[in-house]
Amino acid sequence: SPLGAGPAAPATSGIKVIPVEQRSRDAFQGVARADAALEDPTLRNAKLVAGDAAAILLFAAIGRGNHGEGFAAGEVLATALPFLVGWFAAAPVAGTFGDDARGTEVGAAAAAAAKAWALGIPAGLVLRSVGKGQLPPQPFVIVTMFATGVLLVGWRAGFAKGGAGGGNGNKVGNPLEFMNLLMGLTKRW
Repeated sequence: SPLGAGPAAPATSGIKVIPVEQRSRDAFQGVARADAALEDPTLRNAKLVAGDAAAILLFAAIGRGNHGEGFAAGEVLATALPFLVGWFAAAPVAGTFGDDARGTEVGAAAAAAAKAWALGIPAGLVLRSVGKGQLPPQPFVIVTMFATGVLLVGWRAGFAKGGAGGGNGNKVGNPLEFMNLLMGLTKRW
């Protein structure tokens, strides 16, 4: 802002200011950091929906391939449909798209996915049984639960790990920044 125009409007960047206390002339206590801007929750939910659907469709395609069946899109979708319905029907109950699921904490995101998996995939097995008119064989149930668990929980954990801002929150610097840090520390002593 021009000189004398008053205080500038606060910037809407991803910078979060945390107070730093001056203990003496050269000693400071506290932390200041710049956080990455958070990704829009609606966009993260859309990515979760797409990834969940892709994981279930991948499961159906692999299963069809293992049984020598075709890979036509309609056939794969028909195979995946009961599991998709079960998964997305369980979503409101299990918190499949809640804050934990959208977040960047791997454990919380995996737990949210595991809750949905424990409700949605058995529901998909029931829907498949109703559609086929018979109960699935026990090996099919075991393989279905294991494979969908690995695909869904694994993809959700990976999504959280690579989520908004990505990584574990630590800044990755270059050697010059490290030298600057060391010089600043030695000046304080």
